[in-house]
Amino acid sequence: MVGDGGTSEGDFHEALNFAAVWQAPVVFLVQNNGFAISVPLAKQTAAPSLAHKAVGYGMPGRLVDGNDAAAVHEVLSDAVRHARAGGGPTLVEAITYRVDAHTNADDATRYRGDAEVETWREHDPIQLLERELTERGLLDEAGKQAARDAAEAMAADLRAHMNQDPALDPMDLFAHVYAEPTPQLREQQDQLRAELEAESESEGTHR
Repeated sequence: MVGDGGTSEGDFHEALNFAAVWQAPVVFLVQNNGFAISVPLAKQTAAPSLAHKAVGYGMPGRLVDGNDAAAVHEVLSDAVRHARAGGGPTLVEAITYRVDAHTNADDATRYRGDAEVETWREHDPIQLLERELTERGLLDEAGKQAARDAAEAMAADLRAHMNQDPALDPMDLFAHVYAEPTPQLREQQDQLRAELEAESESEGTHR
């Protein structure tokens, strides 16, 4: 995943080129919300769309309404199937909008008007999905409330975990670096272990 601003970075172009050359099973999803912090898309690229950039790398490009959950699911599912079948990478651009400011230090009124924001509020993806499911008889008020309660419970659990200080093991520095640790890595691991053990013994002596 990358934002529209991130597509102006060299890493983005290198990743697409590498993936296309090696036919890597990757789906690149660009969340185009119209602004890279405060820089509008028109000042980032002259391409008709970011999805058009896929042509230059030799991969399929798909453009989708990022506020249409069903459409996004369908396009991404097709891209994943394509990758898993050995078809190589796909670039998907999802058009959406950042309703709020980029950060609490960002004065969004300097580069966009209230009318523009209010227009996009009417295209809120959750409201659109609720309306569609309700009209189809697949969602009622009880279902909406259950979804809200589940979302709040998940958010509360996330906040609780973020406020906890994790118990970190310094030796984890050496885990999952290489499938087969190098001699240098083993040496560094042994050195750190010895230093930690010496520090522990020193603390025990002074207690």
